[in-house]
Amino acid sequence: MSLRVPMPASLVGRVALCASLLLISAILLFWLLFAAAAGEVSREVVDARLVQFAEQIRGYRASRAASVEPLSGTLAGESAPELEASIGGTDVGWIWQVREGGAVVGRSQLLRLTNAAITPAVPGPTNDFVLSDRMTPLGRIRVAERIVDEVPLFAGDNGRTAARVHYLVGISAEQYADYVSQLVLRLRHLFLLALIPVSLAVIGMLVVIVFVLQRHLGRLTTAIGKYEAGETAAIEGRFPRELQRPVDRVNGLLNQNLLLIDRTRKYVSKIAHDVNHPLAIMKNALGGNIDAGLIRRQVDRMEGLVDRYSSLARAIGPDSHVQWRTEVADLLQDVAEGFSILYRRTPLEIDWACPNGLTFPVARHDLEAMVSNLLSNAHKFADSRVEIAAWIDDGTLCISVEDDGPGISPKERAAALDWGKRLDESPPGTGFGLSIVADILALYEGEIRLEEARLGGLRVEISLPGRSA
Repeated sequence: MSLRVPMPASLVGRVALCASLLLISAILLFWLLFAAAAGEVSREVVDARLVQFAEQIRGYRASRAASVEPLSGTLAGESAPELEASIGGTDVGWIWQVREGGAVVGRSQLLRLTNAAITPAVPGPTNDFVLSDRMTPLGRIRVAERIVDEVPLFAGDNGRTAARVHYLVGISAEQYADYVSQLVLRLRHLFLLALIPVSLAVIGMLVVIVFVLQRHLGRLTTAIGKYEAGETAAIEGRFPRELQRPVDRVNGLLNQNLLLIDRTRKYVSKIAHDVNHPLAIMKNALGGNIDAGLIRRQVDRMEGLVDRYSSLARAIGPDSHVQWRTEVADLLQDVAEGFSILYRRTPLEIDWACPNGLTFPVARHDLEAMVSNLLSNAHKFADSRVEIAAWIDDGTLCISVEDDGPGISPKERAAALDWGKRLDESPPGTGFGLSIVADILALYEGEIRLEEARLGGLRVEISLPGRSA
């Protein structure tokens, strides 16, 4: 059965809980690492004491050799009790031994009492003392030993030659482990003393972090409350980067929703206005002699209005779930061929140009609706030719549609984008084809530009930024 810690409902509570668990885990992990390190350090300290003790023995032997005659005899240490009194003291646990020329010339009290000697374990001269655990006549001990070729001090030219001296010091394995344990215990006490202020400092830091987080979340909640109360048009305020990004995203969605609502209201108003007129004509016609041709024309007009507004209603925009990339070349080809078939009775040359493999993250229906409206407008006013082109400019999709018609003067181009504004009443239509394109572009934060075409008529260029992906 797995143990699951219940998570608090609030974000601040979760952060505090996670921080507490991390702090406890860090303390436990650090304790384990410290215990291992403390044991290693303690052993190094005791080993250093062994080496230091061995150096004292070597120094004592050198000073004795300089002040008095060299030690002699098989067991010279037995005839020099001041040596054992000066080195090791009354602690019989510390043992030492000096060999010269293969004979023991000095040893500790415990070795003398047991009449024991320890053979060298190092094969020859060494630069430093060698540490090891050995089994000896006194049991298992921790030893530090070294073999040195030493020349007696003040020997002169006729003095003795260099003698090979073996120095050995040691301590029983039990006493060695006891020393290590004592040092580890002292280090643990120091660790606990240091842990208290460090833990308090970390807890204080966590409290500050939680307080700052709660403060910023409180500001965000207040800003959202003002928006819900209608005091602001968006979630206002500057927040840390981690919060500002979702706030900007939400504000973008809110702004898009306002655009969609405004567009819906505009469409509904336009639908009501455009449909009421043919309905009134049909209603009056039913009161007298029915003109079937008039009724049919009004029905066709209503069908066209329904189709046009249905196309607008299906406009998706960049924040929908449609995130796949549209093949721009295939779309332009389909639209151009469709118009060529639809208006084959009025011959018109429609050319299109687009790099092969060009794709763009835009809903296909939205792009098709914009291109179709632009091509429909161009077809109405063109004399004989319409050209369509698509390309990418610095991550932005650009599409241009131009014709060889009469064009639009610079003064009238802004009015051409107004809803229902028809600059020429002769061609059939509703008068809001370009405004439909502008509305869909607004969903993508795109742009539309009206210019004089190279063919002599009107050139319409739209651009969709790549960040919509």
